[in-house]
Amino acid sequence: MPVSSCLLWRTNVALALALSLVCACSSPTHHFVSPSPLVTLTQVSQDPYTNKTSQHKTEVEPDTFAFGDTVVAAFKAGRFFKGGASNIGWATSINGGRTWAHGFLPGTTVFAGGPYEQVSDPSVAYDARRNVWMISYLAHKTSLSPGSLTDVLVSRSTTGGLSWSTPVPVRQGRPGSAFDKDWIVCDDTTTSPFYGHCYTEFDEGCCIDLVLMSTSTDGGQTWGGLQTTADRASGLGGQPLVQPN
Repeated sequence: MPVSSCLLWRTNVALALALSLVCACSSPTHHFVSPSPLVTLTQVSQDPYTNKTSQHKTEVEPDTFAFGDTVVAAFKAGRFFKGGASNIGWATSINGGRTWAHGFLPGTTVFAGGPYEQVSDPSVAYDARRNVWMISYLAHKTSLSPGSLTDVLVSRSTTGGLSWSTPVPVRQGRPGSAFDKDWIVCDDTTTSPFYGHCYTEFDEGCCIDLVLMSTSTDGGQTWGGLQTTADRASGLGGQPLVQPN
C-alpha cells in the first residue's frame, strides 16, 4: 500500500473512532419520572355479595360512558368461576369524576330480588334526546352451559344515572339460543335523522354467532324485532357505532 494511502486510511479510522466516541458520550440520558401527585386512584365500588358460587371481592369487565360532566360506569360484581356475576354494579359521577355515587341494579339476580341466576357483559349508553341512561347486559336463568336460557336486558335511569329501573327485556332467550356479548349505543347527534335511536347488538351462539340488532326509539322502554346485517354477518364481541348521519 502506498504511504499516502496508508496515512489516509489511518486518518479515516481515527476520525471514525473519534466520532463514535463523541456519539457515545452524547447519547441521551434516560431519567425515571415519578408519577404526578395530582393523579390519584379512587375506589368507586366494592363487591358486597357472599354467595359461594362466586369469587368475591371481585368487580370486573367495566364499561364507561361520558356525556358532559356525567360519567357512568357499569361492571360485574361477584364474578362466577365459569363466567357471569352475582349482579351488575354501577358508579356515577356528575362532576367529571371528582366524586361518585354507586350501587347495584335491582331486580336482576336472586341476590338482588330478581329471577336470574347470574348476569354478565354490561355496557353503557346515553340517549341525549330523552335524557335517559341505559345499561345493557345478559341475564342467565340457568348456569352457563349448553342449552342455557339467556335474556338480553336493559336497565334505565331517568335520574342522571343516580338510580336505576328494574330490567326491561330487549330479547328473551329460548332453549339453545345462547345470546352472547351484547353492546348498546345511542345516536346522540342532533342533526341525524336517527337522533334518539338506541341500538343493542348481540350474537346468537346457536347459529355460528349470527349478529343481531334490536332498536329502541323511546329511551329503552320498548325494543323492536331482531335484525341481521344485510349479509347475515357472524362474529363474537361486536360493538355497534353510530355516525353523524
